[in-house]
Amino acid sequence: MENKLNIGFVSFSGNAKEYRNAVDKFDNLSFKGAYFPKDDNSFENYTEYCFENYQDLLDVADIILFCGEKIQRKFIVDAIRSLKHILIDDYTCVLNDSIVSLCNFVDEAEVIFQVSMPKVYYWEIREIIETYKNIRYINFDKSIDYNHQRTTIDIIPEILSVIKIADSEVVLARNKKLQLFIRKSELQQINFEFLNGINACIKANPCAFYDNHELTIVAEKNMALIDLRKREWHNLVYKTSTTEPIKELFLLDEVPFIERNEIKDLIQSITTKTEPFISLKSIRSLWKCLELLKTK
Repeated sequence: MENKLNIGFVSFSGNAKEYRNAVDKFDNLSFKGAYFPKDDNSFENYTEYCFENYQDLLDVADIILFCGEKIQRKFIVDAIRSLKHILIDDYTCVLNDSIVSLCNFVDEAEVIFQVSMPKVYYWEIREIIETYKNIRYINFDKSIDYNHQRTTIDIIPEILSVIKIADSEVVLARNKKLQLFIRKSELQQINFEFLNGINACIKANPCAFYDNHELTIVAEKNMALIDLRKREWHNLVYKTSTTEPIKELFLLDEVPFIERNEIKDLIQSITTKTEPFISLKSIRSLWKCLELLKTK
């Protein structure tokens, strides 16, 4: 797409400032202003053009960025029906039972809908997917040093990462919990089976002696241990069936400017008419998986 794309914000909360700074880094993207719903006071941190009417923003923008977790579904639906591309900076506002109908709206309108989940970008899950073929097993092991104010661990990014790496439908999900004696804390283990035969596991411990965050992948000719805290990538690869395996060590580069990477991904998806890395369909798969876990 040779012409500039115009982007407008709804609200200015969360990571809005970072996204606003990122917009200026693209020659083919122009910021048009922001709209603030009546119950939103985030305009206190905003100094640029403000739309008094939501429709006025939709009339001039090609992309709508929704900021914060309190965005009403109506605003999102109106943007889709106006054939606007969407970027959601907080996945929790669409991780609900309305996501199936939202996906239908997106498919009908043929717009690009991208959802932000910075950790998945930072862990470079996309590169992992491209590196390993014929994956058979995926394992996340996450432990956090004990803190009396915390009894659980957020493993939503890990669940989405497993879904993205497996690239298949979840057919079975089991959640095992072991109650600990420390303020209702629980050890948690989730086991997945996918339609393509891949098995996966996520283990989470909120009361560990030290922090640990590792991703293990077993593929047809490779086995990897990726330390997501130290950003070390250990790989064991068989070149042929008759040779000894080769041990490799890589360092994962830091991934700065997550918001810039997300916008770049969105623009590329709009230009090529392809799905962004974390699409609304990815979040729908995540929601279905979480619903499956609730039934067990």
